[in-house]
Amino acid sequence: MFFRIVSLLRWAEEVLRQNGVEDARCDGEWLLARALGCGRMELHLLHDREVTPAKQMIFEGFIHRRARREPLQHILGTVTFGDLELMVDSRALIPRPETEELVVAIENYYAATATSPQSILDLGTGSGAIIFALGKIFPRASLTASDLDANALSLARANSKRCHMEKRITFCQSDWFQTVEGTWDLIVSNPPYLSAGEFESASPEVRLYEPRRALVAPNEGLEHLETIVRESPAFLSAEGLLALETGVTQHDHLIHVADRVGLVVRGRMHDLSGRPRMLLLQRCESQT
Repeated sequence: MFFRIVSLLRWAEEVLRQNGVEDARCDGEWLLARALGCGRMELHLLHDREVTPAKQMIFEGFIHRRARREPLQHILGTVTFGDLELMVDSRALIPRPETEELVVAIENYYAATATSPQSILDLGTGSGAIIFALGKIFPRASLTASDLDANALSLARANSKRCHMEKRITFCQSDWFQTVEGTWDLIVSNPPYLSAGEFESASPEVRLYEPRRALVAPNEGLEHLETIVRESPAFLSAEGLLALETGVTQHDHLIHVADRVGLVVRGRMHDLSGRPRMLLLQRCESQT
């Protein structure tokens, strides 16, 4: 039996809503477009078209996966980050809009100072979203990406090819700075910063499908951020910049740690929800 696109979308929306998916209509459209191999907006022009049983079966499989709260991005296999399309799966955290804002904050900082970093290190690179976005903004910069998780690094390597940056980037398996050597003009990181309690209250998409190790840190989410701030001066060039995505209650504590190791605040930015999220710290030139 053949069903029209409009009927399948109604069915998908009802199933997803019954299972607590917030953007049920939108997610259904994305998944049907993927099953049909067309753009999402094309569906509105084709709403009376019949769908073959084979395509319908694929679509129904997608919807049942999403109804189990598997992230939309995992089902699609890709995510848009800025103007990049990156592979995503359970090996690494799905890039968030807040992390795009971190990239924008870095770009704005260098635009305001009329400078550019010549070398960039991304600690805990995950999918590689940050380093590849910065690689596009700063095309002359050398790029280094590190992660403790070999599986995450394999995903980042695959994305380096998608972004045509495999010849520009060096990968390193490291527990933060443990096996990293050298100095950089810009060190950037979106490390785990959730407490265990925050993780347990997160959506099923996060709790059931994303790597806990990429989200949760000891000491109420502060441990990894503290390590990065405390150890970064030894790896920053003179007047090098450390750019961090943080939890919304962590800035004051991190600034206190930064002050003790000779880093000065160059920016405290809020995310689109008005919460303190990005922290820019600079190594003083006189520091030894």
